[in-house]
Amino acid sequence: MMIRGSTPPGHAAVRPQWSCSCGQRCWPCPTARTILLLTTDRLSLARSATTWVYDAARELPDVTPAELFDRFVGWTR
Repeated sequence: MMIRGSTPPGHAAVRPQWSCSCGQRCWPCPTARTILLLTTDRLSLARSATTWVYDAARELPDVTPAELFDRFVGWTR
């Protein structure tokens, strides 16, 4: 059973490179995004996304703020 708001099984963020444990290059992968959207209320997801983008900005210095926003926040709306 999946706990609401948790990382989808098999789709965890591998840090500090922020790849997906499923083998996809970037986390959250499309499957992780879908699962998170279906299992997490929007406010909790927005709060989590804010934390992810903040952490990723420190760990991925070569990625632009716009790319980080699209990757971690933009799809949560």
